[in-house]
Parts: sequence; C-alpha cells; structure tokens
Amino acid sequence: MLSSIRTQLVVVLAALIALILVQSYIAHENQAVLNRGVDSASAAITAVGTVKELERDVVDLQRNVLIFKENASSSAITRFTRLMASIDAKLDTLAQSNIVYSESDENHVLTRMHEHLDAYKDNFSQVVDARAKRDNLVSEGTLASIIALQNLTARLVEQGEISASTFNEIKGQLILAENATLKYLQKPDIIFVNAFNQALRPFASIVNGESDSSAERITARVDRLKADFLTLTQITQGNLFLVNVVMAGSAREFLYLSGELANNVSAQSDAITIKTYELAAKTQKNGELFSLFSILLALLAAIFTIVRILGPIRSITSVFNKLSQDVQIENIPGSKRIDEIGKLSRAAMVFSDKNRQTQKLLEDAQNLNVEQERLNRELRVSKLKAEQATASKSIFLANMSHEIRTPMNGIIGLIELAQKQTLSSTVRDYLDKAAYSGQILLSVINDILDFSKIEAGELKIEEVNFSLHSLFDNLIAVIALRAKEKNLSVRFSVNPSLCSQIVGDPLRIAQIIMNIGNNAVKFTEQGRIEIDFDGALSDSGDLFNLTMRVSDTGIGMSQAQLGRIFKPFTQADGSTNRTYGGTGLGLAIVSQLVQLMHGELHATSALGKGSEFVITLPLKVINQQKGVLHQTPALPHDSLYVTDCALLPQAYIQHLQLSSQSIVTIEQGKDKADLPAHILIDVPDFATFRQNLSWFKTLVEEGKSVGLVMESAGSALQAKYASLWHNPLIMHPFTPVQFERFIKQVITKDTPEESQIVKDKENEEKNVLFEGHVLLVEDNNINQLVTGEMLTNVGLTFDVAEDGKQAVRKIENSSEYDLILMDVQMPVMDGYEATKALRAKGFTDIVIIGLSANAMKEDKQNAIDAGMNDYLTKPIKQKALTVKLAQFLTDGAHDGNSKNNYHI
Repeated sequence: MLSSIRTQLVVVLAALIALILVQSYIAHENQAVLNRGVDSASAAITAVGTVKELERDVVDLQRNVLIFKENASSSAITRFTRLMASIDAKLDTLAQSNIVYSESDENHVLTRMHEHLDAYKDNFSQVVDARAKRDNLVSEGTLASIIALQNLTARLVEQGEISASTFNEIKGQLILAENATLKYLQKPDIIFVNAFNQALRPFASIVNGESDSSAERITARVDRLKADFLTLTQITQGNLFLVNVVMAGSAREFLYLSGELANNVSAQSDAITIKTYELAAKTQKNGELFSLFSILLALLAAIFTIVRILGPIRSITSVFNKLSQDVQIENIPGSKRIDEIGKLSRAAMVFSDKNRQTQKLLEDAQNLNVEQERLNRELRVSKLKAEQATASKSIFLANMSHEIRTPMNGIIGLIELAQKQTLSSTVRDYLDKAAYSGQILLSVINDILDFSKIEAGELKIEEVNFSLHSLFDNLIAVIALRAKEKNLSVRFSVNPSLCSQIVGDPLRIAQIIMNIGNNAVKFTEQGRIEIDFDGALSDSGDLFNLTMRVSDTGIGMSQAQLGRIFKPFTQADGSTNRTYGGTGLGLAIVSQLVQLMHGELHATSALGKGSEFVITLPLKVINQQKGVLHQTPALPHDSLYVTDCALLPQAYIQHLQLSSQSIVTIEQGKDKADLPAHILIDVPDFATFRQNLSWFKTLVEEGKSVGLVMESAGSALQAKYASLWHNPLIMHPFTPVQFERFIKQVITKDTPEESQIVKDKENEEKNVLFEGHVLLVEDNNINQLVTGEMLTNVGLTFDVAEDGKQAVRKIENSSEYDLILMDVQMPVMDGYEATKALRAKGFTDIVIIGLSANAMKEDKQNAIDAGMNDYLTKPIKQKALTVKLAQFLTDGAHDGNSKNNYHI
C-alpha cells in the first residue's frame, strides 16, 4: 500500500495539513482567550462606572427626599421616580454581566441592593402619603377646628349664652394655640407642642361660670382640637423617623453594597486577566512546538520529493525526449521500481515499442486521407445529384400534373357533356358513377401535389385580409352536402364575439377545416358532426388565436391508431382503407399546414365513440372589430323560445337576450294563454313538424311572427319543409349570416320570397348564352372536342389552333376573335410564348384566358406575367368556363351585330 508514491505523498501532505489545522486551532483558541480577557476587562470598567453612577443616583435620591420633606414639591416626586427607574435599569445591566458575580457569594450583592431599593421606594411612598395626610389634617383638622371653635363662641355671644369677657378670653387662647400649631408645622419641636397644650389648658376654668350647655359644647370642641393636634404630631414624628432614620439608613446600606459590588467586579476582572495570560502563554508554547514539528516534516517531504520523485522524473523526461526524436533506448532507469515511477518507466518502454508502430500507422493514415478525399469528392457529386433529383422531382410533378390533368379534362368533360344528353336511367347511373370516380381521382391528384409541394418546401403561406363569413359559407356548402347523403346531423356554431376580418391564408385554412370535416363525414355512419369556431387574443395582444373544433360520433380510433393518422400514406389500419378508401394524405397535409402556420393540432378519439380534432392557428387581426353577430339584433324582451331540447347554441340564445323564463317546452307553449308577438320554435324532426304544423299556422294567422329552427335534413325532406311552411325557417347547419337574416325576418315578420332550394334548382336549369367568336388554342384532340362543345353550349362559335405558332398566324390573318382560350403547354410554341408574341405585335385589347393542367399558384402568376388576362385550371367544368366567359363577354350595349352581346 505504502509502495505507491501517491499514497506516500498523500500521507505526508495529510500530516502537514493536520499540523497546520492543529496550529490554526491553537492560534484561534489563543486569540479567543485574549478576546475574552479584553472583553472581561472592558466589562469590568463598564461595571465599575455603572456602580459609581449608582452611588451618585442614590445621593440624588436622598437629596430629593429631603427636598420633598421640606416643601412637598411634586417635581421632587417626579425626579425621584425617574431616578428609581434609572437605578433599576443599571442594576439590570449589572445583573446581565457575568463579571459582577462571584461563585462564593451566597448572598448576592445585587439582590440585596434590589431589596434595599424596593424598601426605599416603599418608604418614600409612605412619606408622600404621610405628608398628604398631614396637610389634609392641617387644613381640615387642627386649623379648621380652631376656626370652628371661634365661630361657635361668636354665635354663643350673639345668642347671649356666654359673656363677652369669656369670648375674649377664649379668643386669646385660640390665637396662642393657632400660633403654636403654625410654628410646629415649620419646625416640629416639643416646645411648640407644650405651647399648644398650655394654650388649651385654661378653657375649663374660663367656661366654668357659663351655662352647662354652652360649657359642654365648647369643651367638646376643645377636646376635638386636642385630638386633631395629637394626630398631627404623631404623623409628623413618624414621617421624620422614616426620612431621617430609616431611609437614610437604607441609602447608606445601598452605598455600602455598591462599594462591595465595585470590589467584586475588580476582583473578578483581576482573576480573569491572570487566567487569560496563563492560557495565552500555554497556547503560544504549544503553537511554537507544532510550528517546529511542521517545519521538520516539510523538510522531510521536500527531501523525499526530490530523491524519490523529481530526480527519477527528470531521468524519464530525458528518455521521452530521446524517444520523441526517434532515438532508440535500450535501458530505461527505474523500470524495476514498483511505484508510479516504475510504471512510468515501463510505459516509456512500451512507448518506445509503440513509436515504431506509430510510424507505420502514420503511413497507413496518409493512405486513408487520400481515400477520404476521394470519398468526399464522390459525396459532393452525390449531393449535387440529390439536389438535381429534388429539382427534377418538382419538374416531374408539374409535368405529371399536366399530363394527368389533360386526359382527365377530356374524361370529365366528356362525361359532363354526356350527362346533358337524353339517356336511359342505366346509362345515366353509369355516367354519374364515372363522374364521381373522376372527382375522387382529381382529389387524389391534388393531395399528392400539395404533399409534394410541402415536402419540397415550395408551399408558401399567404397573409391576406379575408372574411371568415366566406370561409363559413364554403365550409357549410361542402360539408352539409356530403352529410345529407348519409342523413347525418351537422351542427355549426361560432362564438358571437369572434372577429370577422382575419389576416392569413384563407385557402389553406379552408383546406385544413374542410379536410377534417370531410373525414368526419366519411367515418361517421350515424349521429352528429359538430363544428365550432372560437378565438381570443394572445397574452401579448398582437396575435389572434383562431380555434376550430370538429367532433363526430363515428368509428373512432385507438391510441395506437391515433398516433399513425398524421403520417403520410397512412390510415388508422388496413381495414379503414379497404372500407372507406383514401390516400392517407389528407391529415398529413393538415398537420404540415398547421405547422407551417405555427399552429397547434390536437386529436382525441376512442373506438366506437367518435373523434375530436382541435386546431389553433395564430393569426393577425384588424383591431377595433365587432363580433360576427354584431348586426344580429336581439329579440324583443317578451319573445318566446319554444323547445324541448335547444337546437340553438347557448351563445346564440344569450346573444338574443332570451332569459330562462322565456324558454318553454312545446306543451307549455300550447297551454300558454297569451303568447308574445315573436316566437322561435325548435323542430327536431319531421314528425314533430307534421304533428304541430296546424298550431304553427294558427299562430301565424293570429298575427304572430313564428320562426322555425330545424334539425339537419336531406334535400327531399328540406324541400318538403319549404313546400309546407312559407314563413321564416332556418335549418342546421347555418352560418352567422344566415342566422342574422333569419332573426331579422322573425323580428320584421317578413316572409321569405322562396326557398334557397328552389332558387338553386332554377339557377341550375337556366342556360347562359353569349354571342361571340372564340379562338381555341389546344393541342389535344379530346380537349378540343370537350372545350368546343362547352363553347357551343353557351352560344359561341370558335376556331381551333393546335399550337401557339398557328394561333399567332390566325390572329394576324384575322383579328375578328373576341376572346382566346390559350393552352399553356403545347409543342412548337407554348401558350406563354404565343401570348408574349401577340402582345408584342400590338394585339393588346384581345382577351386571353390561359388553360393549363398545372394547379400551382405560381403557374397562374406566370400566365399573368406573360400577358394573359386570366387563368383556368384543367379539368375545365362548364360552370367554371361560363363564369369566366361572363367576366369578359358582358358588354352588349352597342348594337345587335356586336359579338360581345350575351343573353340569359
């Protein structure tokens, strides 16, 4: 164990440290002893000073007592009280100092001093009380008795009971008694007591000759005067004894004890000082011994370090220097030692052996570096190829989008044209299914294109000002239509205080909510879909957190399935894909769009119980906005809401200012005698509607304004409602704008002109006809046929050009075209080049609408930059083409030959 140099050094260092610690402890104790001695001396000086102050205070006490004895001054009492408090405080200070106590002092001096001080205080209280009694006895006793006796003899003379000579003798003796009393009060001497008694002694002989009653009355009053004077002399003598004997003795005893206290303090201080010097000398001696021992040990440690460590290390350092210079060493000193020096020597031997191996490894490393450089060059080439492949993939996706959408345009267009023909029910059913399949295929293509753009980092999030009302309208139109096919109930609610104008990307927000809403409809066979919109400003106040919640009562998912649904090309499980179809890209795109918008997406679900998706997006908002329902008026205060289970959201009910007293059941409403002028009635199903229809109509005939709130229903049932009820009606799901219109109709008692279903049906049956001549530039024969047929359906004539070069030539030869439909991707000359060429040749007024299967936003911008007026994405629908043509072929005010006339 001790063969290790480290152990030996640790032992030596530990011993040195222990000695240093012991020496530090001794020095600390020596310093502590000195400090205690100094503190004791300081305490002794302070205590002696306090004792001297006590002596002065006691002398002051005695002086104030004498002052009080002479003149009974109240200020003397105040000074006496202040001095007593000061003496008590100083005695308490001395009691807290250990320097005052003596271990052999059984009768503690301070205790005795306290006892004398308390006795002195009590005696002074007695002196004050006695002086007060004496003064009271003088004023109300002796002198008052003399005056009373004078008054008595004066009345007796007036009454004739005594003679005038007797009165004069009594008066003279009373004057002598009064003078003796006053002199005794000034100087309490026995002479004045004898003079007082001598003045009263002749009263018996003076009244001897008077009547018995008068003599008795005068004698009784004289006896009382003698008793009062006797009490006065006793109080005065007792008071003098307390002051001159008792209190003076207590003061002298107190002064004696203070001297004893000073002697005790001095003795204690001297003893502590002697003890301090002895301990300091002893500690210093021990410290010197430990210091000497520490020096010796330090010298031994230095010699040991030089002989056993530094010398061998110097030798081994020389060996390593030679080894670093590739000098071969045969014999290394210290290799036989068993300590660290020996290990270091043996390591040097190993280092010598490894040195030769290192030279070989260096040569191998140089060869590896050459190989690494070759691999790095190959990696750079691979990286360049990967970047080119990514760019190629984007180009490939764009080309694939065009190549797939071009035939899709033909397929969907031909099917749409065929559906307008007179067909058998079987063929029409086949065409409807083919059209539906085409829409599914187009949706898959759009999902793949969006996912590829997100993956390539090319999808940009816009920030434009848009209205949430348009988002609500589109959402309800799409979700409600699909839900009606499955007879599902759809509830849509919006927080009334939600801002209507938002800054963000309306297209992507709509894509998020519609994707989740469509999923809810897809995976729900029965029950309800709930869509809620809410929002609030962030804590910092600069962002508006828009919250969208979609919940359903569908098939639901397990936690394991829930963890997979946001991965691309993945659904909850294989059976879901087989049953419901889909690419598995929808929720992956939603998740990535939410991330791009810095939002949050939370999903919860349970098997067989449905799912809930909550999306929160931080958006900018225009300040000082009112809520989406701010234009919706409240119902009159006496309005009634008839419902068994409210179909209106609670927030809407509160906005209408309907109290709990305004809400009744249908049965209660029927039994109510006086119904208000405005009534809202919930109709949960057609059976309830049919059962109560006669009551509804009766209310209307009575002049009531009745509005019905309906649960979701299919198109046929909705048409049935509209045919039987021609008053205000609203059906789930409805937007805030629709709710506002409905409430205004109820308040103003307006009757809707016609139902929205009838309007839509009539609009579908209307044919739009234009007058004009169009140049169709399209290289695909099928698309020429489809687009040409669509132009013919709206009354337009057209010519066909198969590429851009041919189109430019036809325009140059004849400029009678009112509009050009220009495909973008064509052989020979594409649509961009053809448009630029036409604009360059001066054809700036002619309208050019681009046609392309590329659905990227930048594709439309490229078309506008090339000089086109607008842009249509394939596959082209008849309705979309008609709407676009109506934007540019609507000026028919010139004459009948104008090619810009249109007729509806």
